[in-house]
Amino acid sequence: MNKTVFFIAIDIIISILYSMFCGFKQYSFINCSFLLGMLFFLFGALCYIWEKGFFNIILYSFNKIGQQLHKSQGVLTDESDITIEEFAYRENSFKYTYNLLGSGFIISLTTTIISFLAVS
Repeated sequence: MNKTVFFIAIDIIISILYSMFCGFKQYSFINCSFLLGMLFFLFGALCYIWEKGFFNIILYSFNKIGQQLHKSQGVLTDESDITIEEFAYRENSFKYTYNLLGSGFIISLTTTIISFLAVS
């Protein structure tokens, strides 16, 4: 929860600085906050998908193709016989995945609600 608040504070500070740079135009703070929130959410979603192993098979196939290319060129490589099961079920972990997802969702939802309330 602490890092989520940290990401929200970073978003607010950057949005305030952007609004001051733009001369406090209408909706500049809300637009900047929403875009930064969406970036946080996008990076969090990408980390989540990567953690769950969605790209493992793709990386395994590129690894095998690279090994075949080295063999055909006569380059001596260190053969690592990793089976597809070991590669497919390998899990990665990122430190800020859920914090990025949470803060991005909170910021985006809040700015969307504020923008609808400001327009109506």
